[in-house]
Amino acid sequence: MKESEKQDQNLRQIIFLIIVCLLFLFIAKHLLFMLSAFLGAVSLYVILRIPHKKLQRKYKIARSKSTVILLLLSAILILLPIYLIGNFLSLKIIPYFNEPKPIVDALHAMNAYINQYIEFSILSSATLNKIGGIVQAFAPGLINYSLNLLSNTIIMYFLLWFMLNKGFEMERFLKVNSPFNRINHRKVIEHIKTSIFSNGVGILILGLIQGIVAIIGYSIFGLEEPILWGLITGAASVIPFVGTMLAWVPLSILIMANGHLNAGIGLFLYGLLIIGSSDNVFRFILQKKLASTHPIITVLGVIIGLSYLGFWGLIFGPLIISLSLLLAKLYKEEFILPQKKRTP
Repeated sequence: MKESEKQDQNLRQIIFLIIVCLLFLFIAKHLLFMLSAFLGAVSLYVILRIPHKKLQRKYKIARSKSTVILLLLSAILILLPIYLIGNFLSLKIIPYFNEPKPIVDALHAMNAYINQYIEFSILSSATLNKIGGIVQAFAPGLINYSLNLLSNTIIMYFLLWFMLNKGFEMERFLKVNSPFNRINHRKVIEHIKTSIFSNGVGILILGLIQGIVAIIGYSIFGLEEPILWGLITGAASVIPFVGTMLAWVPLSILIMANGHLNAGIGLFLYGLLIIGSSDNVFRFILQKKLASTHPIITVLGVIIGLSYLGFWGLIFGPLIISLSLLLAKLYKEEFILPQKKRTP
């Protein structure tokens, strides 16, 4: 091949790669809104992959029927509790969006109670007077979030349907196009599977523990329907650091808003000292035991994940950091160390 022809071929190759990259960037930009749904589908695929194969091989059920069965079961186990909790919360909380005065009065009462013993105010009088407007302004955002959650859920199950039906082809495509050798490719895939499965199971166990601890406190301080509120607290525990506070802080205020000042403050202290402490303790223990993930990786991963990936960042945030460290290690093993061995 002549030198000029070789240069022309290299130029065409570069132009071709640029066009392909630009097209992929264009597609990624306009499908970015589906990222959370895609990650959710990947998480459920990893969890349902083995049961899906078992239904086909052991029970001789067709692939499409196996997919339908698992989609229905997962929807019942995941979506039904979310619907029941959402319906319960709407009945209990929406009235306060329309008339937030009891909440403002409860916060004034809490300030007055604390000022009996120390000169300290949780919120200034000016802020307390603005809370009514803040609560009412929060309602439209909550509605938009609910609609986004619904649309993401529909997209997630749409993607999951194709992943389960085309799982073998998808895994083979990844294997054939992997940049690693066979051993390192298996290490990466196993690391991803283990992290997703362990984090998913860890979230469920943590939510159950937090729910039980919360039910005990809610029963002690006379909250109506403590089991259901405990389940809601367990669901809120998936958000690190502030998760359970999203449940027991508003509940403490609502109890005070209904005229039970001492019980409300008692529940607030129970949540701060017992529920809040056990949340952080059990979170680190579970993450360490189930996935052998260092607590620092878990914390940093969750911060990154929640900022950019939404709910599924709880699983994929720590995975991104741990996978980055693993890829750096594999790169060293596959490319750097062999060169050092060949160097005389």
